[in-house]
Amino acid sequence: MWLEIEVDAGGQGVRVSARGSRGERPPAHTLSPELGMEGLQSFASKVGRAVRSGRALEPAALKDAQALYGELLKDDLRDVLVRLRDASKDSPLLLRLFLRDPALVGIPWEALCRPGTTEGFLGTDPKILLARGVTSPDPWEPRDVLDAVRVLAIAPGRDERSLVVLKEALSPSIEAGEVEWLDPIAGPHISAQALFDRLRRGKIPHVLHWLGHGGVDLSGKPVLRVADDEDGEEASITAEALGRELSASFSEELRLVILEACEGAKAGAFGSAAEILATAGADAVVAHLWPVKADVARLCSFQIYRSLTGAERGLGDIGASVAAARRTLLAQSAEAFSPILFLRGTGSAIFDFGERRVSRQRARRSSRGLSPALQSLLERPFTMVLGDFEEDRAALKAELLSFMKESGDNAPEALSLSALTQRCALRFGQESLHVLFQQALMASLEEPVSPLARALARLIAPGVHITLLWRPHMERAIAEAHPQRNVFAIQPSLLGTGGKPLVVKRAAGAAAWKMEPVLPRRFDLDSDVMILRLYGGYSAGPLPIFSHPVLTEDDHIHGLLGALGVDPPVWMEELLARPRVQPGLFVGLSALDFRHRMLLRWLYDQRQAPSDSLAILTPDADRGEPEIWETGCGLPGGGRIASVIEDPELVAQLEAFSPDEGS
Repeated sequence: MWLEIEVDAGGQGVRVSARGSRGERPPAHTLSPELGMEGLQSFASKVGRAVRSGRALEPAALKDAQALYGELLKDDLRDVLVRLRDASKDSPLLLRLFLRDPALVGIPWEALCRPGTTEGFLGTDPKILLARGVTSPDPWEPRDVLDAVRVLAIAPGRDERSLVVLKEALSPSIEAGEVEWLDPIAGPHISAQALFDRLRRGKIPHVLHWLGHGGVDLSGKPVLRVADDEDGEEASITAEALGRELSASFSEELRLVILEACEGAKAGAFGSAAEILATAGADAVVAHLWPVKADVARLCSFQIYRSLTGAERGLGDIGASVAAARRTLLAQSAEAFSPILFLRGTGSAIFDFGERRVSRQRARRSSRGLSPALQSLLERPFTMVLGDFEEDRAALKAELLSFMKESGDNAPEALSLSALTQRCALRFGQESLHVLFQQALMASLEEPVSPLARALARLIAPGVHITLLWRPHMERAIAEAHPQRNVFAIQPSLLGTGGKPLVVKRAAGAAAWKMEPVLPRRFDLDSDVMILRLYGGYSAGPLPIFSHPVLTEDDHIHGLLGALGVDPPVWMEELLARPRVQPGLFVGLSALDFRHRMLLRWLYDQRQAPSDSLAILTPDADRGEPEIWETGCGLPGGGRIASVIEDPELVAQLEAFSPDEGS
């Protein structure tokens, strides 16, 4: 059962008309003059003050809410509402408001209160599901979901705290297998171009959750903020442009958009951002009339997703979920009236879970010998960053010193390798340096990867991993350990963001590595393994391809990974999103090495590494290094990272460990 009410503001005042799902058409009526547009706007101001201050409605606002409820739903329309609600029996009645004037969209209709009550609000009534309606030529029906509901978060800008808050709110649903957390589109480099590229390449979500800022531009168009432009000026995309892209990229897959943005539902000359996105094809859009505090937004999201995606439900009803969230928020303040719902269809059940199978995480038991921190990390998806301490640096250094001495340059043996290679390049040129590099490393290309890296390769999950090795040992070990998966080794061009990356692929079930002409159209990070080779060198395969290696001090300071270097190319932003939200396992890195500190700052964009990250330090690490990692001194964002020392038993412990043991 449903009831549609159309509200229009014209020269004769605010006019109300309606139609019911059984053909009812009660006579239209006009709101009394004192409760017309001026009265509605005055009411909105009172509710807005309560929302912004985090308090309950004041008596004057409650009195207005009761008067407006009685004026909107009066006479024959009230009778139709009562009869439809009775006819719907155990199911709630869907009430959709069609607001024909942009100024009416900014009115908190959800805060209208049934006369004679103090908490009988229209937006929290368990027997009436209130939504705002939109007109659309597209059909609507609940979408079958067979497993987890896929959620894609978008958080442009430098403040990613809201992303952490959202993931924390969803963690119970993620752990229960009800929600699949897709790699977010986040960070300070998410321009409109980067956003659209990521949307076209990433896994298609059921829910898109926008975290950021929104409003209306000078021309009256609803907009959403993206990354600042090259001049540091604020940049935005119109809701219409985003809706067009969502419609093209997601077709019928997308069901829900949540705009957790300041004034994300504020009306403009072309309708609100929420209306536009719903019209573009999303079945439902949840937005906010006013900004809300982070803890309120977290609670609201938790309640919506918990109600919408629960494993015990046969249908995912967004109308009931938003109403439940409002009732929870109402116990605290009037912030319950900030979230509003736009619906495209005549039903609010957007997911059909009739054939669903939810896979819950299985309990693990302790693995003898492994440190609790390392075991905890290995039992979930992580990003491995393999350092270059196992590289044959001694052979290269000896080759360089011998050549330079023969050429009349008695370079001090105490120089670091990066300083020595820099000196060689300055004295004798990059070409000579690269020839010496190849002479020193060519003979060791077929040597096996270290036992530790091989043991860890077996435990990595699909996703993104990073190697600093010049030799292709990491990708070979992973390909050997995971023959059933596609493994991509991607080496960025060190010539700039416009340079074409070198892509080498070992297809699932194949033995040979082949060079790919272009990047994959979509990165399937839930099935494939993507390895970023950040220091260049040699590709995998029987005939390794040599690429410009990161060797010298200038390579590290001014190159791709330098603190003052260029931003990552657009295609890499998608791959870096996952390491920035899941724990990192750092192997063969040192906090005392400036190159590794620069790498971590670049990888995490000057922010802290994700919680529960861990470093495995070499047995000969400086005695003071564990303290440096664990206090965060010199690390990105000052974040603390746990550390363990590699001991002789670690490889055997890892080889005996299975993330599924105890299941």
